[in-house]
Amino acid sequence: MGVVAEEPGFLGKGLFLMLLPETLIIFGLAVSLILMFAWTPFA
Repeated sequence: MGVVAEEPGFLGKGLFLMLLPETLIIFGLAVSLILMFAWTPFA
């Protein structure tokens, strides 16, 4: 986000590049919880 301080035009691109990995982590956590509690391979 230091780029935004120097050039405010990069705000949208900077936010996108910051939030993309965080949303992937949240989706991965959700999928892992669903697999852990809902999937029973030996039922």
